[in-house]
Amino acid sequence: MIKEQLQHMIVDAVKTVDASASFTPHLEKPAIVAHGDLATNVALTLSKQLGKKPRELAERIQKNIKDDIGLIEEITIAGPGFLNFKIKSSFWVKSLQNITQLNDSFGTSKKYAGQKAVVEFVSANPTGPLHIGNARGGPLGDAICSLLTATGYDVTREFYVNDIGGQIDQLGRTMLYWMGEKTGKVKVEIDFAGGKGYQGEYVKELADRALADMGEGVMSLPEAEAVTKLGLKGIEYLQLEIKRDCQDMGIKFDSWIHEKDILGDGVTKKYLDELKAKNMVTEKDGATWFAPHDDYLADRECVLERSDGGRPTYFANDIAYHVEKYKRGYNLLLNIWGSNHHGHVPRVQAGVKALGCDPTKIETVLYQYVRVKRGNDAVKMSKRGGNFVLAREVLDEVGRDAFRFFLLSRSPEAHLDFDLELAKQKSAENPVYYVQYAHARISSILAKAAAEGHVFDGKFNAAYENLLNLPEEIQLAQKILSFPEMIEGAALGREPHKVIYYLIELAQAFQQYYDRARGDERYRVISADKTMTQAKLYFIACIRQVIKNGLAVLGISAPEKM
Repeated sequence: MIKEQLQHMIVDAVKTVDASASFTPHLEKPAIVAHGDLATNVALTLSKQLGKKPRELAERIQKNIKDDIGLIEEITIAGPGFLNFKIKSSFWVKSLQNITQLNDSFGTSKKYAGQKAVVEFVSANPTGPLHIGNARGGPLGDAICSLLTATGYDVTREFYVNDIGGQIDQLGRTMLYWMGEKTGKVKVEIDFAGGKGYQGEYVKELADRALADMGEGVMSLPEAEAVTKLGLKGIEYLQLEIKRDCQDMGIKFDSWIHEKDILGDGVTKKYLDELKAKNMVTEKDGATWFAPHDDYLADRECVLERSDGGRPTYFANDIAYHVEKYKRGYNLLLNIWGSNHHGHVPRVQAGVKALGCDPTKIETVLYQYVRVKRGNDAVKMSKRGGNFVLAREVLDEVGRDAFRFFLLSRSPEAHLDFDLELAKQKSAENPVYYVQYAHARISSILAKAAAEGHVFDGKFNAAYENLLNLPEEIQLAQKILSFPEMIEGAALGREPHKVIYYLIELAQAFQQYYDRARGDERYRVISADKTMTQAKLYFIACIRQVIKNGLAVLGISAPEKM
């Protein structure tokens, strides 16, 4: 690639000044187009180390750069010592071969090959259907997994099911209440106004389903036993529903880890005993508290075992769950959680550190929740959900592609407004439609060319290096050749929204290029000149391939027709 070739030239030039210099020069696109295609501040960063003034060092580097391949058109020095490089247009066009040689693999790398990552995401509370707030973590986690895979990671997609505790009993008790209301065979008191029962039509649906599957006999059991059985049955129904919702979002998990199994297999007890042996706990108010005692772990006190018989807390089970991830050999433990888990992050890191694990291997992406709108009006809560908008309702209304695109369209830490009406529009105002339409339009042009006898063979011809020389073509070539670097940056920052921004910018640049053909024949793709037509077809096919690859990372389709 051009950037790597230029980096080697710069390193060799610096070593003529000091042979011991060891570094990788940083290259970026200058803010001002007139300054060139790529720029580096290497003279400023190395001046002190090499005992040279930045400007003087920049001049030495400029003088000693050996361009044996004829890559560089011009080198200029700006300001205190910035080196600006203008690359010959033919090299940008020549580099397009990388796209058609790699096709669907263009943009991927092996940078983190051999590294294993487990990414836990969605992990919605299984006492209710998946709502739009939890659902944001679905496409976000899935796209981050795809980005990690694109950079060489071996990735495991994981869902952690919180299927024990008082919330399960509360669900079972609410189901029993509605069974009693329907049959009159049992009387259960629930203070719904006081938050003691689950709201929403979905609980009535669960009660009816359990009644059909389990029969009325469950109501004859002692209340505590009936509540437990119904709670577990409700969780079973809801988990199947959540799995189906995730599948329809385009998400397939590699593993489902159940909190009840961690507790039931004695895993939590093992680690609690270890914390006690290390004097990392304290007894207070009849409960067992995590009480670390070093600088990193300070102020992380949290209950590990409740005062009501010593039952482990969610926090205790979560520590055990994370330590087990280390035991499974992962280099990166990435959690995609809602922003309400902010305080839980340092506690978990403190817990694993207390048990001898490296807390820096745990990373957490916290995302803000979603407001669903219809134009300017907020969408009311779902009657079925009771107090939230269901992910299923949004998914069914706008479809998978728009659902994923819109939920990925902003940085995780930014609040997101999901406009249902915009997501359904078939116009340039709808960003997902706009990007997909650019792909479909190029497919249509290629099909039209074939129908007119210009069959595109996908092969690069050296003649294209001089034929594709319009300023917009070189700018577009630079844009699509920056795709691998963009993917690597988005993966490193856990920022799939950057792929969205890139695709919108690329679609806009293509559309502007395509529109120029109406007033300037130089921009026309299909013409009487067969060689020029093949060059243009090759060029737009490269753009189409990059749009397709970008959409694939996001889990969004790239239609041939729209």
